[in-house]
Amino acid sequence: MMILIKLFRHVRCVCAFATLLLITLPSSATRYACDSGSSADQSTIEIHFRHFFKQPVGPSGLEFTDSIRQANGKSVCLTGYMVKQETSVAGRFILAPLPIEMHEHSDGEADDLPASAIIVYLDESQKDLAIPHEAGLLAVRGILAVGRHEDEDGRVSWVQLKLFPDQIKLHGDK
Repeated sequence: MMILIKLFRHVRCVCAFATLLLITLPSSATRYACDSGSSADQSTIEIHFRHFFKQPVGPSGLEFTDSIRQANGKSVCLTGYMVKQETSVAGRFILAPLPIEMHEHSDGEADDLPASAIIVYLDESQKDLAIPHEAGLLAVRGILAVGRHEDEDGRVSWVQLKLFPDQIKLHGDK
């Protein structure tokens, strides 16, 4: 009985901590949210990971929302976390709604990426750059592509973002 009570107290602490995180994350995200004062034109649409899929999930599984389908092919801004990978891949990185670290060597294709994680592709002029991991929230702008896409390494993604060239600043750029 004593073990059960201690376990219950531990579960309550974990639940309280998780609730605290849910309350504080949205307020901190606004500091790094998409702003209208960028070089992107006024037609840029701000999208959110939480609006990718219809809720609740139905018998057909995950389905894109109408708003994400309508944003396909348009200029968008999305705020998320760069997924930490063992090695950077030239020309792209993964953006997720929460901080994640992948271990490709040990996990292989059995990663823990959420369904809403997207592949972010650099501009064609920057395709040879390997972007090092950047901790914290990132706001990225580019053209959204919705639909199944398989990379040359076999990774399948359902949402991709082609970054605008001004989104990546090299050392020495002003």
